[in-house]
Amino acid sequence: MDALRAGRAQNEGMHRLLRSRLEAARPPWLDLAMALLFTAAATWLALQAGDHTTGAGLVPSPPDGSDPTGLRSRPEPIDPGAGGDGPSTAVVTAASTLVTMPLAWRRRAPLAVFVVQFLASLAVAGGGTWVTFVALLIGAYSLAVDGRRPYLAIGTLLAAATVVALSFSKIAPSLPDRAVPFAILVPIALLGTTIRTARARVTASAERAEALRRGREAATRAAVAEERARIARELHDVVSHHVSVMVIQAGAAEKMIDRSPDLTRGALGAIQASGREAMGELRHLLGLLVPAGQDDLLRPQPGLDQLDALVAKVRAAGQPVTVCHTAVRLPHGVDIAAYRVVQEALTNALRYASGAPTTVVVKPDDDALVVEVTDEGTTPAGHGGKGTGMGLMGLAERLRLYGGTLETGRRLGGGFRVSARIPLDPP
Repeated sequence: MDALRAGRAQNEGMHRLLRSRLEAARPPWLDLAMALLFTAAATWLALQAGDHTTGAGLVPSPPDGSDPTGLRSRPEPIDPGAGGDGPSTAVVTAASTLVTMPLAWRRRAPLAVFVVQFLASLAVAGGGTWVTFVALLIGAYSLAVDGRRPYLAIGTLLAAATVVALSFSKIAPSLPDRAVPFAILVPIALLGTTIRTARARVTASAERAEALRRGREAATRAAVAEERARIARELHDVVSHHVSVMVIQAGAAEKMIDRSPDLTRGALGAIQASGREAMGELRHLLGLLVPAGQDDLLRPQPGLDQLDALVAKVRAAGQPVTVCHTAVRLPHGVDIAAYRVVQEALTNALRYASGAPTTVVVKPDDDALVVEVTDEGTTPAGHGGKGTGMGLMGLAERLRLYGGTLETGRRLGGGFRVSARIPLDPP
């Protein structure tokens, strides 16, 4: 679920980024230019329709169809509403401006733009033109795409469609016969393309989220399996040591105590038997933790006493390493954790800064042990993001068990630094 949520967050972030880039690619002046162009066209059509319907300078045709003056008045446009005289030219021009000019703000306030357009269209239902009709469609599209609240946008569009359907019998402007097929087929093609693109985008997003989830689950399982194996080895070293000592001491006490009562000897025998039983249970539990076929993981874990051997291997691989090690008595778990810090840091240095001088410092500082590994690196980005970071995450988790901390990061002069601080008396 966490991986799926992360995938969704990533997809939403990409969507916002693409949206911002598209908005940057379409500057606001384009909407203003479109609004001015539509306003000019709608005004011109309104004035032309007004000249033709006022009858100024035109003589109506006689009943017999002849035209002795050479002039023939054009028919008045059909009012899609009720009969009677349509609105005046001034009203149509003003209303057309209210339908087309708000397109300049269609992305910033799509809801307000559509409401103004719709009310203006209702005011001149009989005097609208195809320009105002297209402008209203663009406003509805902008509300559906750029509306801040999708449910409010859809509800507004449905309410507007209901009002128009109940109030008018004819709402679409007349089109030339040759334009009718395009008016029908082009919107259908655009709608189908939009639906197909949306489906493909949703499918791709779901596939990316699923791949991300599987990758994270696989990485988590691998990290958990590896860490469980290491913990199993450390449990074997730490616990079996103490239990073995208990068994040996109990056996020695049983042999050396000659004057002890039988009850004491019986108690010591019980201690010895309990210790052996604990060892058997310990091996059984470790067998459950260790992956099948990896019994060699139960071998004793290395500590700082094997630091020289580790450094020798790294030097043999071509990495110049300088060591400054101050010996100090450490708890067994802290000793192993310190060794793991040096091992992981040298491995990273050998992988990402091969051949760069590397320094290892292990020293006590007050009540803690400080382990620091630095490499000079070839460039400040020598530890660029090619690794998964699982090793350093595992180290941080290991040190947290002992109350320690891990700090990693690039150095200002180039290279990388790994610094760990582990309490000598862990909680």
